[in-house]
Amino acid sequence: MHRSGTAILALTRGGATLAGRLASRLVVCEVVSGVVSGVVSGVIEVYVQERFHRSLALDDGVRVESIDGSVSALVTRLFVDRAELIFIASAGVAVRLIAPLLADKTRDPAVLVIDEAGRFVVPLLSGHLGGANARAQRIAGLLGATAVLTTSSDVQGTIAVDLLGRELGWRVEADREALLHAAAAVVNGEPVVIIEEACGREWWASERPLPANLHPVASWIHAGEAAAYLWVTRKRIDPELRRRLGRRLVVYRPNVLP
Repeated sequence: MHRSGTAILALTRGGATLAGRLASRLVVCEVVSGVVSGVVSGVIEVYVQERFHRSLALDDGVRVESIDGSVSALVTRLFVDRAELIFIASAGVAVRLIAPLLADKTRDPAVLVIDEAGRFVVPLLSGHLGGANARAQRIAGLLGATAVLTTSSDVQGTIAVDLLGRELGWRVEADREALLHAAAAVVNGEPVVIIEEACGREWWASERPLPANLHPVASWIHAGEAAAYLWVTRKRIDPELRRRLGRRLVVYRPNVLP
């Protein structure tokens, strides 16, 4: 399923004003990012009731649509088509609208909520895989707001197993059960060994030291016993090793040959 673009929904006059301000700032940022990266971002749409259109002060590049009819029907359509939904409303309203649509974190779009005063940005859905956490921090910077992150890895300042190496182009090779097991081991403080045979230490970009339960080693010789193993390698995985470790093994494949 391919989604693209951002939809901002505001249900009040104050929300509409904030939606216009945010959309215009996002357009400017994404134009700059596109010039730097060569990537053209998806469309940014603002959905408000027609009587609030005059509250909007928009730059070129923002599409304004009226909310006609059922808000629930509109959200259902956008949930399927858009990569990101931003509600300027209460968290309760947003949760009730998206609850019947939830499928799986690998398929759901990023969903964020911003209060009408523009003080807090809360990622509700797809914080990691959908990029909602990173987007919340970016939007908070644009609005002078506070991003409220609740995912354990972000709160603890540790790694997100399902995102490890993504910015470096790594491909994760593990089933859902293994990812969940490894993520739980990371945030619960259990010993996790990272066998880094193909990357060095680029994957840890923070200036802070590694959390104490993460143990990077250069080879399996130094691995020892652990609750989970995160293996960055280009090697073929021995079937017997995979069978023995089971859900304790998550493999990452760098996509650039040495």
